[in-house]
Amino acid sequence: MTDTPSPAKGGAPLRDPAHLHALVVRIFTRLGSSAADAATLADMLIWSHLTGRDGHGVVRVPWYAQMARSGELDPKGQLTVERELPATLLLDANRAAGPIAMVAATDRAVARARTQGGCFAMVRRTTHTGAIGYYALRAAEAGLAALVICSGKPIMAYHGAKVASLPTGPIAIAVPGGPSGPLLLDMATSIASFGRLRQLAARDAEIPEGWALDKDGQPTTRARDGVIPLPLGGPKGSGLALMFEALTGMLSGAPVLVPTLADPDGPGRGSSALIMVMDPAAFGAPEAFADEVEALRAAIKALPRQDGVEDILLPGERSKALMATRLREGVPVPDALMADLAALAG
Repeated sequence: MTDTPSPAKGGAPLRDPAHLHALVVRIFTRLGSSAADAATLADMLIWSHLTGRDGHGVVRVPWYAQMARSGELDPKGQLTVERELPATLLLDANRAAGPIAMVAATDRAVARARTQGGCFAMVRRTTHTGAIGYYALRAAEAGLAALVICSGKPIMAYHGAKVASLPTGPIAIAVPGGPSGPLLLDMATSIASFGRLRQLAARDAEIPEGWALDKDGQPTTRARDGVIPLPLGGPKGSGLALMFEALTGMLSGAPVLVPTLADPDGPGRGSSALIMVMDPAAFGAPEAFADEVEALRAAIKALPRQDGVEDILLPGERSKALMATRLREGVPVPDALMADLAALAG
């Protein structure tokens, strides 16, 4: 595939993932990141596109560049170990780009889990983490199970509130499998992610009632006006997001919500994340666990389907199929965004 855009049916032109990757690497090396760190960041952004998480793709690059210029993000930032026990790590990201910090933290957690059976790795003072399913899947592809949660600045309404008061509280769970590969659940605790709303806003699309509030805290069905996402399941979604802040920002000593709600115009307080990794070998035979995952997959796929349902999909299955298509055909990126990226790349 060349870097010449391919036409897309009713959407943005399709771009070569390899060209986009090289463009992102160039941008972040210009901003001061090492070539290795820039490639790590590009890997996550392009994976996000390939798996349909376009709101966590290269659309984030101009924002990351702006944060780097303002000092909110340090392109050269690296993890430091603040405290550790045999099965726990407290890591400070020192304002590093979120994907760079999270990949390093995941790899540390995987290595520690191999010797201790499991590891709780806490990451504080990072920046936007991107699609956290990427990190859970990274652990699962190494043969371990993982659960990742994250907290950050408030952009979602707490159930019953009319202002942004919680992050969208993402959670990702991945387990290694057999021949079919890992299972991955990656979701926000909002009905629609903020990135998804912004994608729809760019097309001036309509959204279902109950997805978001406007700037005045009123319900809206216009994506352009939907600036405050609403929680999935009302009090259930907001309750999960609240507890994720307790288990990440507060537990790591870097709370985000209370200081931000008290001083919304104050300095950015970054994000925090918790990466939990478990080695199946600590609980039994890894091969037996993989067989059980395959049996579970087969049992769910064999369930009787409702009328009109062609297939029952497991977590991550749709994204995996989309990846095969987008590797072959390209990923959608609008011309205006490509122009912004080209300008940043110099």
